[in-house]
Amino acid sequence: MKEDIEESVTGLAYTDNMSISWKVVDYHPDDSHLALVNESNESFLRAVSAISEFTKDLSDVAPGLSHEIARLDLKLNLVLDLVSQLVYKQLDIPDICRVTVTSGEVMWGADSVPPPKKMIFVQLYIQHGTPKPLCFYGQVVTSVDDFVSGKARVNFVGLSGPVQQWLDKLIFRHHRREVAFKKAANSDAKSDS
Repeated sequence: MKEDIEESVTGLAYTDNMSISWKVVDYHPDDSHLALVNESNESFLRAVSAISEFTKDLSDVAPGLSHEIARLDLKLNLVLDLVSQLVYKQLDIPDICRVTVTSGEVMWGADSVPPPKKMIFVQLYIQHGTPKPLCFYGQVVTSVDDFVSGKARVNFVGLSGPVQQWLDKLIFRHHRREVAFKKAANSDAKSDS
């Protein structure tokens, strides 16, 4: 199922195991409601970006400062991980599945997926260890055959320009990391040969 979803993607995509939940809504969200959702998403994506950014290497300029920043970063990450584990146990966060996020849509496979042509509200836990989801409205554009086989394809509805930009940055950052990981794995495989 994962391969089928990933093969149908064009452009940059972020694929990972994520928790996702959805519910069918019987209305099209109005501008004021979309503005509230977008405001929350922009704040969340900015925070995710700040958490995910790597500190500039200062080892040549100020080795002591670079070491201290790295040490504080490790401590902060440990605290975030511990707090997240506690919060996750308290919340009813859905099971994970393989999810692909692109600039315009989200795709996943599961036992239960939304029916084609429906408007849905989605909660997507895109940041591991963070119990806050990216929330959005989406239009289900899954084909009937894909629906029957347990695949979902949902176009974003009403994302603001800033939210779209932050989402695109997140996708690009994950894509860049995946490329770097593959290069490192290939060079390790070559050196082992």
